[in-house]
Amino acid sequence: MSLWDVWPVGVEWDEFLSLHVARCQWCAESFASSRAGEVDDWADAHRCDAEIVALLALVDTRRAA
Repeated sequence: MSLWDVWPVGVEWDEFLSLHVARCQWCAESFASSRAGEVDDWADAHRCDAEIVALLALVDTRRAA
């Protein structure tokens, strides 16, 4: 089991934009802010839209085939 299975949202520093960025690997939603606390709060509260996740999985499966 990887950390992505437990926490699908990753938080990182984007040096080019000088912003903290949170990205969800399941639904591709993201949030950016100059304040790390805001990004952490968004990451903790984020809930994926099940329909978007299903559509992205379908596209990814077709691309792999």
